[in-house]
Amino acid sequence: MNIDLLIKMTNEIGEFFAGTTDTEAAAEAVANHLKRYWEPRMRAQMLSYYEQRQGAGLSEVGKKAVALLHEAAKSPPVAPHAPDVAPPPKGAGA
Repeated sequence: MNIDLLIKMTNEIGEFFAGTTDTEAAAEAVANHLKRYWEPRMRAQMLSYYEQRQGAGLSEVGKKAVALLHEAAKSPPVAPHAPDVAPPPKGAGA
């Protein structure tokens, strides 16, 4: 997809969320939107652009949102915490 269109869409999504909350929360909302609704290839293209051009052309909210996605992509996945399970009582079943 054309990167200029992805930049435009990111900025428009950022404008929407910027009007509803503070900059940090808006950036988190934009990042969440991109993660949930954008095709993986679109996100990958935006992340590649961010790495190459440091997000030139993105609004402040858009740049912070893509930075959040970039950091999340670099972080190792977190293993789910296994619930603590008590051992069976002695003498119970076999």
